[in-house]
Amino acid sequence: MFFNIQRYSTHDGTGIRTNIFFKGCPLRCKYCANPESQKDEPDLFFHAGRCIGCRTCVGLSRNGEFTAEHGAVSFHREVLRDAEIFRDICPARAIEVVGGESSVGEILEIVMKDLPYFGDNGGVTLSGGEPFWQPALAEELTRALKQRGISVDVETALHVPWENIRRSLSNIDVFLADLKTTDPAKFKAFTGGNLELVISNFKKLKENGASVIYRVPVIHGFNDSRADMEPIIRFAAELKAGTEINFLPFHSFGKGKYDLLEREYKTEEMAVNESGIFPFIQYAEQLGLKTSLGG
Repeated sequence: MFFNIQRYSTHDGTGIRTNIFFKGCPLRCKYCANPESQKDEPDLFFHAGRCIGCRTCVGLSRNGEFTAEHGAVSFHREVLRDAEIFRDICPARAIEVVGGESSVGEILEIVMKDLPYFGDNGGVTLSGGEPFWQPALAEELTRALKQRGISVDVETALHVPWENIRRSLSNIDVFLADLKTTDPAKFKAFTGGNLELVISNFKKLKENGASVIYRVPVIHGFNDSRADMEPIIRFAAELKAGTEINFLPFHSFGKGKYDLLEREYKTEEMAVNESGIFPFIQYAEQLGLKTSLGG
């Protein structure tokens, strides 16, 4: 299942790329910028300001998902069981179903239209969610892309069984892999995950000769101190699975999505001052790593 395709991207791999976003993720990062990506099934955004009161959604509701009173339509997320019944039914586009099934052939049809823009170093980047959370789909898509000579990069948190990754390993040019922290307790508290699994997968990528770019989301209160960041950088430099590290300052662009999902947005205080990242860049370069700020 996918939830978005972003064309002409220049920040997720080299050159101009088409980003394919997979739906579903095993982690629940407190600072997640794509909360709509987390669930394995379709979700629903209700843009109340666009509603024209036609009540089409009310008529299709099975469990009272949409109701109307005094001309105003209300959405009741707590009783939503099947978002699909509301796909493409709103003439004002106030209802947006996020995520859906698409065949690899349908994805390829879109990608092939972008082929002239890729040039010598562009291609496709798989993102999410977590692409390896759907290992069979990731394998099928990456194989089809490589058969057509298209570069394939993958953005991944590596929080999946190694077998999920191994299935696509030979089809992937570059792993844009999150290195969030080296502190197991902090990793658990901020993501709900198991750091040992991530570290193990980093080492397996190294053993298999994979090309890796470390990506460090810089989050205030999580990993932006010297005591937190220097061990991250040392791990990357000593493992030598890759020679490049990207520092990605936290941004609050996801706030509107939390509002549409009726979820509390608690992360505005996690923003960082980019000037505070420069000492980490210098430290990484001292250890022989190529660096970039913002990917």
